Amino acid sequence: MKTDMKLTVEIDPSVTEPEVIIREREETALVSRIVSLIQQYTQQEQPSITVYQSTTRSSIEQLEIIRVYTQERKLVIWTKDGAYYAKSTLRELEETLDEEWFVRISRYEIINLNWVTGFDLTVRGTIKVLLEDGSSAWVSRRYVRTVEQRLESTLEKGGTANE
Repeated sequence: MKTDMKLTVEIDPSVTEPEVIIREREETALVSRIVSLIQQYTQQEQPSITVYQSTTRSSIEQLEIIRVYTQERKLVIWTKDGAYYAKSTLRELEETLDEEWFVRISRYEIINLNWVTGFDLTVRGTIKVLLEDGSSAWVSRRYVRTVEQRLESTLEKGGTANE
């Protein structure tokens, strides 16, 4: 679900710690979810992921990851800036990723729910996941129930996958 929202970031060298102000007419599910996500993010430090691009080694934050999949026996980490590679296995990386944001959709792929724009349920028995970068992924039949449960859990907490 997309929501129109004004976002302002002010950089002030005199500030000693970040301050977040949310202005809204009334308390809404969106406001509650934003507050919850900010609290969760600040209370738990998520380890960055070491990645490689050609011969360059760098690290990326988990929120930057759109999807992770294996291709030709390599672990590909896809971000809005393109593909990176990791030396770990998909299972090892899955244990590191924040389980609030990431869900396995097949034997070979994990997606970040924060990057999901929609689901296409037209093909019977499976789900096509539409992602913000324009790409898509398929939930294998084996993982359909797992994905449904995660989405139900997210909705029970008062949010949506991409709020």
